[in-house]
Amino acid sequence: MDAMLLPANRSCPIARTLGVLGQKWNLLLLREAFLGRTKYAEFLRIGVPTATLGARLQDLVDAGLLTRHAYQEKGERARDEYLLTQAGRDAMPILAALIGWGETHLPPVTAYAMTTGDGRPVRLAFVDDTGTVVDADAVAIAKKPEGAATPG
Repeated sequence: MDAMLLPANRSCPIARTLGVLGQKWNLLLLREAFLGRTKYAEFLRIGVPTATLGARLQDLVDAGLLTRHAYQEKGERARDEYLLTQAGRDAMPILAALIGWGETHLPPVTAYAMTTGDGRPVRLAFVDDTGTVVDADAVAIAKKPEGAATPG
């Protein structure tokens, strides 16, 4: 039985998120979308097998992270491009966390960085409900009490 379907995982946001983003290509396709790539041929350039690319793009469309938009260049047939939705843009902190972890724990061959529009470096931070930055060592994963509201 798939671990994602086990009752213990059905209400786990990590397990549910992995159900959408747990494929390597899905995360890399989102990275490319954040870099402004929208066309099938542009996504192919990252090395995803052709047979896999269509399925991964469809997964991201089905999950609501990308939307398909028809376009047609002069003299060409109509094609689809893939644009980030709000849910897709909301995945930015996940990619930022992967970049940060990789920069810290893997050999320093970093090709990507998190920056503001004007190039200033940024990093992820834990912030409490008062807006105070909390040291990562003071943060723990805890199970919410039954019936607790989701912050938002």
